[in-house]
Amino acid sequence: MKRRNLFLALAAVCVFAATSARAQVLKLTQTVVNDQRRKLIEQVSLKGDVRLRHETINKKSPGNVARQRQRFRFRLQGDVNLPEYWSLGIRLVSGAGEQVSPNQSFDNLGSGKGIQIDRLFVKWSPFLSEDGKLEMTAGKIGNPLWRPYSADAVWDPDFSPEGAAQKIEWFIAPLGGIYFFNALQMAVDEDSSSTADQALFSNQIGAEYKMPFDTRLRLAGSWNEWVNERFSTFGQVATGEGNRRVAGGPGTGALANEFSVLELSAQVTAWPMGRQVRMQGTYLKNTGHVSLRENASDFHREDQGYQVGAIIGEAKLPKSWEAAYFYKWVETDATVADLTDSDFGDGGTNRRGHIAWLGYSPRDWMQVKVKYFYTRVINAALAPGLDDINRTQLDLVLKF
Repeated sequence: MKRRNLFLALAAVCVFAATSARAQVLKLTQTVVNDQRRKLIEQVSLKGDVRLRHETINKKSPGNVARQRQRFRFRLQGDVNLPEYWSLGIRLVSGAGEQVSPNQSFDNLGSGKGIQIDRLFVKWSPFLSEDGKLEMTAGKIGNPLWRPYSADAVWDPDFSPEGAAQKIEWFIAPLGGIYFFNALQMAVDEDSSSTADQALFSNQIGAEYKMPFDTRLRLAGSWNEWVNERFSTFGQVATGEGNRRVAGGPGTGALANEFSVLELSAQVTAWPMGRQVRMQGTYLKNTGHVSLRENASDFHREDQGYQVGAIIGEAKLPKSWEAAYFYKWVETDATVADLTDSDFGDGGTNRRGHIAWLGYSPRDWMQVKVKYFYTRVINAALAPGLDDINRTQLDLVLKF
C-alpha cells in the first residue's frame, strides 16, 4: 500500500510539473504602458465561417455538358489588440491560393485540401474623436475601399490586396453628412530581373447623407491607377478571361492595354413598410485605354461597364430573408479581369447578364442561399473561347 501511494505521489508531481511547464509556455508577454506594467495582449478574438456549396454550370458552346460540383470555403480570422491603438490580424482560408477564390472542390479521391494565409496585417487606429475614425493598415489586408455589391464588377469580394491602406471617416455637422477617404497602395508583382515593378494605387472619396422619408444616400468615386501593367504578367495564380493580352513573343500573357479605371458607386437605402431596401449602382470606365491593341481588327474601345440592382431585406437576424436582382455589363478592357467577381460567367470581363438570389437565415449563425447567374459574351471576336454560361449555386453557411 505504501509503495502504491508512493507511485501516486510521483505521478501527481509529474502532472504538476507538466502543467507548470505548459503554463510557462502560455505565459503572456508583459510591457510597460504609462509607467504601469501590463499584459501586452489586451484582447484576442476569433471568428470564421464554413460554406458548403452545390454548383451547376451550363456552358452553351457545342461539346460542353452540364457540370455538377460540390465545394467548400473555410475562413478563420484572429485579431489581437495591443496597447496604444495597435492590433494584429491573420486570416486563414481554404483554396489553392487564387487571388479571387478560396473555394475548394470535393475531388481527387478525398485528397487533403490546402490552407492559405489570406490576410496578415498590422493596424494602427488611434482615437481622434467621437465624430470620426482613422485607420492605417499594412501587410496582406482586407480591401479598404467601400464597395456595395454592385462594385464586384471591379473587385471580387474575396480579394485581399498586399501593401498599405489608409481610411478616414468623419461626421461634419455643418455639411450634414459623413465624409470618408480610403486609399490603397498595392504591390502587384516584383521580378528580380527587372526594375519595372508593377503596382496599383487606388484612391476613393465619398459621403453619406440622410435623405427625406428616412432614407440614406451613400456614394463614392474611386481612381484605380495601374503601374507597368503591360510590362509582363502579374504572376497571378488565376488569370481572368476577357482582357486583350499579348499573344506572342516577350511578355506573352501580359495585358495589351493600360488601365486607369474610374469607378463610381452609389447606394440608396430605404425602409418601406419596415423592410430594408438597398438600391445600388456602379459605373466604370478605363480612361487609360491605349490605341495599340492585340486583335484590334475592330474600332471600338470596349472600355466601359456598369452594374445596377437592388437587395430587399437582409438575411442576418434569426428568421430573416433577402432577395436580390442585378444586371451587369462589363466590356473587354473596362477593368483588369484578374480581380473581378469570379462567379459571373467564369470571372473576368467581356460579359453581360443577370444575377438573382434568395437567402434565408433560420438562425443568426446560419444562412441558406440559392443564386443564379445568366451570362452572355458581349463581343466574341475580342475573346475567342469565351462561353455563354448559366450558373446556379446552392449554399449553406455556418458562422462562428
